[in-house]
Amino acid sequence: MTIRINDDRIGSGLAINIGKSYAGLNKTMEKLTSGLRINRASDDPAGLVISENLRSKIGSLNQEIENTTLAIRKYETADANIGELRSNLNELRAQAVGAANSGFNSQAMDDAYQATADNMTSTYNHIVDTASFNGSKIFGAGENSMADVSKLENIDFSTPEKVQQSIGQIDKALSELDAAQGQNGAHQKYGLEAHRSNLEVTVQNLQASESMIRDTDYLAEISNLLRDKITLKAGMALLAHSNVMSSSVLKLME
Repeated sequence: MTIRINDDRIGSGLAINIGKSYAGLNKTMEKLTSGLRINRASDDPAGLVISENLRSKIGSLNQEIENTTLAIRKYETADANIGELRSNLNELRAQAVGAANSGFNSQAMDDAYQATADNMTSTYNHIVDTASFNGSKIFGAGENSMADVSKLENIDFSTPEKVQQSIGQIDKALSELDAAQGQNGAHQKYGLEAHRSNLEVTVQNLQASESMIRDTDYLAEISNLLRDKITLKAGMALLAHSNVMSSSVLKLME
């Protein structure tokens, strides 16, 4: 067997392996602490590109979800205003039925019914004129309006005939609200809410795919951590042993 004092090929090889183990240990620690399998392009160039594309799609879909949610809020606001209008009309109709009892009502009662009708009509028309969402009117014939709801006119309780005409106008207004509420509710439920639900499922699926590509597999990385630690300790022990062997050779020459 030939022994050379200056031949340090074993030690050099061990040092290289120790360096590789140390580098692997650092990468594993980085993945465990960051929670990401891909921390830089060199970790997985193709995976990083795919992950970034998925993140871009997820961002766009999340914005679309937000836009759809705002549209739903608009329909919910319209529904709340329609509810106010309906409550107003129901009370106004009850007042009209009371005003129609001309054989019992006194002049003071008739005047009270008319004053109430005037106030309720003014409130109803004010809601129709001013109800809005984010600067867009909810009612009217405009392009951005939610429903074509007419204002009340000529609600008159002065005679039984005019009371009946007013009841007919109130019933027509109720029919308008029924149509608007039904149409808006159907569009909200079967259009906007169904669309948002589909977008949310798509986002969940894309997020799961992106996570599989980019996120750390903790079980695998912990196994790598243990492997690298064992390899590093073994390499350092062997390197120390090789140094001892070289020293032993020198001692033989004393």
